[in-house]
Amino acid sequence: MFFKRKRRKEDNNNPTTKILPSSRVSKDSIIGKYCYVGERCDITKAEIGNYVSIANNVSIGPGEHSLTKISTNSLFYEAPYLNLTHGHCKIQSDAWIGVDSIIRRGVIVGIGAVVGANSFVNSDVPDFAIVAGSPARVIGYRFNEACQQMILESKWWNMDLDEAKKTMTALSDAISKLS
Repeated sequence: MFFKRKRRKEDNNNPTTKILPSSRVSKDSIIGKYCYVGERCDITKAEIGNYVSIANNVSIGPGEHSLTKISTNSLFYEAPYLNLTHGHCKIQSDAWIGVDSIIRRGVIVGIGAVVGANSFVNSDVPDFAIVAGSPARVIGYRFNEACQQMILESKWWNMDLDEAKKTMTALSDAISKLS
C-alpha cells in the first residue's frame, strides 16, 4: 500500500504541497494544500489538513499489532493491512510535527498544534497545544483562549495563500491589540 513518493496523476490537483522524494505516503492517505513533508517520513492511512508542516523522520499512523490475539504476527490476520491500520489518524490544518516524532493510529492533532521533536503522540492533541515527550504531554498553548477563538473563527487555513496572508495580517493586528 506504500509508494515511493514521486509525482502522481492526483498531484496535479495539488501542486502547492511538497513531499520530499524519500518519504512514503500510503495511497489511502489524503494530504491538503500548502503542506510540507520532509525527508524519510512514513504516512499511513491518514488525513492531513492544509498548511501542515511535517519535519524529517516522522511516522504518522504506523500499523499497530493487536495485543489481544494469541499471536501479534500479522500472518495470522485475515486482512492484515486493514487490521494494522484500524483507527482514524488525522492531522488538522496548520499543525507542525517536529523531527523524529510518531503519531499513533487513532490520534487527532488539532488545528495549529505543535508536536515537539522526538515525541510519541498516543492521545489527541487540542487545538493550538504544544506537546512534547514520550508519551507526549501538553506543555503549553500557542495563544490564549480569546486569540484561539479569533483564529478559529477566521478559518484562514481554508483560504488560498494570498487571501490567507491578508487574513493573517488582520489577525496579527487584532491579536497585538489584545496583548
